Amino acid sequence: MRLLWVGLIFLTFLSTCQEQKEDKGEVVVSVYGKNLYKTDLDDISYEGISYSDSVLRSKLYIDKWVLNQLLVQQAENNLDPSQLDFSKRLEEYRTSLIIDKYETELINQNLDDNITENQIYDYYNKNQDEFRLNRDIVRMVSVTLDKRHKQRWKFMNLLRDNDSIMVDSITSMAEKYAVTYDMNINVWRNLNDVVSQYDLKIKDNKTLSDKNRFMVISDDDHITYIRFCECRFIADLTPCEMETERIRYIILNNRKRELLDKLYDDLYSNAIQDKAIVVY
Repeated sequence: MRLLWVGLIFLTFLSTCQEQKEDKGEVVVSVYGKNLYKTDLDDISYEGISYSDSVLRSKLYIDKWVLNQLLVQQAENNLDPSQLDFSKRLEEYRTSLIIDKYETELINQNLDDNITENQIYDYYNKNQDEFRLNRDIVRMVSVTLDKRHKQRWKFMNLLRDNDSIMVDSITSMAEKYAVTYDMNINVWRNLNDVVSQYDLKIKDNKTLSDKNRFMVISDDDHITYIRFCECRFIADLTPCEMETERIRYIILNNRKRELLDKLYDDLYSNAIQDKAIVVY
């Protein structure tokens, strides 16, 4: 019934617009002498919203506002005056908002957010204990061919070369002859995901040593050559390129902290100099 009542109030407002006029404009609904004005609904809708959606959003807002006023009235009637005194908490909240706003503006105006690759590598090299793997990872390439393809031996020889991988040459060949291929040699992957993807028979990931970095898997129709280029295991150093965004975030946070610390020190020093702080 309450929802119906509020809805009728709103529909009446939309159709007749004969609400009471006050300083803030037209009143939509009043509860125990507290008014909700038409202007309070201005932010409920937005450009492009349909009329029916606008009506629904406004009705929901009005209903929530009415309920809040009823709850406040009930609380004020039943709580002790001391329980209704929020002046201290409101002042603390206001103080917190003011400080937060000022610190945000200070940071926006003065923070140097330009971070070079050298600065990232420098932080990485000085704080390597912070960057340890919690999973096994690998850089690898793979090529899948028709099992009877004449070029399969050439692919195998190129991929199993222990000295280097001719990425451009293999990629060019793969575009012509491979069923599928993956030559993203610089991408680090979760090793367990790779093992699962290719259904590799590996009991211990660490067996992927220098002598076991080339693997061949096949089914009735296809043969896949896999070359593991580099492996790192749990507790090993995380590659810097995987930590770039994290390091950038850390450096920015450190700069923010330095800006605020300088602000606090300067404020305190100036206050002492001006004898604005008196300790009794």
